[in-house]
Amino acid sequence: MIRRLTKSLTVCGLMFLDAGGAVEAKSPALAMDVSGHGPAVIFESGLGQGQANWKAVVRPLEACLTTVTYDRLGVGRSPERENRDAPVLAVAVAQRLRSALHGRNLHPPYLLVGHSLGGLYVQAFARSYPDDVAGIVLVDAASPLEPPGTFVSTVPPVPGTVEAAEERGVASSVAALLSGPPLPPVPLVVLVAADHHDTPQREALWQDVQRRTAALSPKGRLEIVQAGHFIQTDRPDVVIAAVLQTAREAGADISVCHHR
Repeated sequence: MIRRLTKSLTVCGLMFLDAGGAVEAKSPALAMDVSGHGPAVIFESGLGQGQANWKAVVRPLEACLTTVTYDRLGVGRSPERENRDAPVLAVAVAQRLRSALHGRNLHPPYLLVGHSLGGLYVQAFARSYPDDVAGIVLVDAASPLEPPGTFVSTVPPVPGTVEAAEERGVASSVAALLSGPPLPPVPLVVLVAADHHDTPQREALWQDVQRRTAALSPKGRLEIVQAGHFIQTDRPDVVIAAVLQTAREAGADISVCHHR
């Protein structure tokens, strides 16, 4: 249900960084679009997906938040990965993103928004750099709490693609997430899609996984959305509302956005 539509996972902390991850973290600059005013909200897309996924969400937020969308290596306008066959490890994604944010003089704490497997990248970032995170929104996101092998694609990615590399990093990233530091106790909104065109039993199991994911923070809550997997395009209003709520709970002044 999930991984076939999303990105790859992130690893938990720098203690899991191997030689391949360290090399990749020093790779060329990422394509990044920054606009708006106020605290920075960072959007992380799903498997092989680029920043265009968030077009319907970012514009209404720019009056009170600094919106940041970007393409990972091998995606969209960003450079290719040096070793296309190497698995994408979450720790390298999180480290590279943090370096790119600092390079653009975007100062923490950040609001993090992650869709699908991008939600795992977000969780890895938050676990690795808890002081850099003010709040989290997960959009029908993959979770380390999924039963192993349950929500996987029946059609494997094409070899040599970024999707294949991201998928290959999933198992190691999940293991690192489960054994690494906990999610920080920040405001957390977990949006879960109600319609994946799957069986009622699997939809119920997915909602249970998401409910337990929301419980990873004492400030977490779950919202079931009548939409497909890409909630940000089916129901951008719901994602916008979740971002604004998280920002408000984190102490940001979002009154300008509410008055628009």
